[in-house]
Amino acid sequence: MRHWSVLLSLGLAGLTAFAQTPLDTPTDPEPEPAPPAVAAQPSPQPGNPATRFLRDVTADQKRIWTSPFHMTQRQFWTIAVPLVGGTVGLKALDRRISDSLPNTADQILWSGRVSRIGSGYGLAVGAGVTTLVGHYGHEPAATSMGRAGVEALASGLLVTYATKWVFWRERPDAPGGRGSLWSGGSSFPSGHTLSSFAVATAIAQNRKCPKWVAVTLYGVATAVSLSRVSSRRHFSADIYFGAFSGILIGRSVARAAENR
Repeated sequence: MRHWSVLLSLGLAGLTAFAQTPLDTPTDPEPEPAPPAVAAQPSPQPGNPATRFLRDVTADQKRIWTSPFHMTQRQFWTIAVPLVGGTVGLKALDRRISDSLPNTADQILWSGRVSRIGSGYGLAVGAGVTTLVGHYGHEPAATSMGRAGVEALASGLLVTYATKWVFWRERPDAPGGRGSLWSGGSSFPSGHTLSSFAVATAIAQNRKCPKWVAVTLYGVATAVSLSRVSSRRHFSADIYFGAFSGILIGRSVARAAENR
């Protein structure tokens, strides 16, 4: 659009000068028209990265928590019903699923080690390193993917802890625990699962994300989720709700980042 405005300005200036000069009539030389003024393009103002990050996370949280009030009928049936219905249905089977596993010491030990990948620290390091490598390696795509991952992690953790504080569900490894709600636990939802899928989705939704990276991220998130059940830290309903919610949060963050 800037090029078109410059050309139009030049054309109008030329027509004006021609119209002011009678044909075949000697005249004093007219002063040359001043070059058209070109509007200066504002230079990008990056601002403080920390301030921008907090602003974006705040906008994400507002969008996430108010989304149920803006839900269409189609979204109600394709998102809300499967999310709530699947969670309630699995809760009825939670104890049976947990007790069907061998639950040996080795199973619990190795499952716990695998699940560390999905900890907040592990995800923050992975997404943060991606951002820094992209920034200092002059790879904007990697920078945007890493930043979206960090942003999704922050939003995912906020949603996780807010939900845990509402339901206080017992963990499977609690003495005599049966997964009861409002019993002082923190089982629902699985923070490792929600955060892993939020980060994986936010990065995978980037148009420049290689397919093999997206597949790997979802594979790791799935492994982390299953390990939380086999390590007896979560029930299946905690995992289902966490994975479903994490994907929704990751998509929301990715779309917002793309539209900025």
